Amino acid sequence: MKKLFFAFVVVLFGTLVCNAAEIDGKWKTTIKGQDGDMELVFVFKADGATLTGSIVSPMGELPITNGKVDGKEFSFDLDLMGNTIKHKGTVEGNEIKMKSEGGPGGDGTVNELILKKSVE
Repeated sequence: MKKLFFAFVVVLFGTLVCNAAEIDGKWKTTIKGQDGDMELVFVFKADGATLTGSIVSPMGELPITNGKVDGKEFSFDLDLMGNTIKHKGTVEGNEIKMKSEGGPGGDGTVNELILKKSVE
């Protein structure tokens, strides 16, 4: 019985680590800005249940904070000009479906984003 329980724990832990690792790397999307389309690059690194990384745009790079990974689901915050934008998403193979809430001025704007895995 102990061997069966140990095997179950090993398989469960391996599954969680593999799913968290799926988010590692660069992910790209395009958003509409005041001056036209703008490419965003999300750089993620999972370490267990902790997610770190940054968002890179033509205006610079911002670190993510409060990042968490739970299997294929993840969340993080972004501080933009003193306002917190909360992000939640799901990794589905080479695609991420993500929602962000908030924005400059602290409004309740919700945006839906599709990110594609970068092969660079």
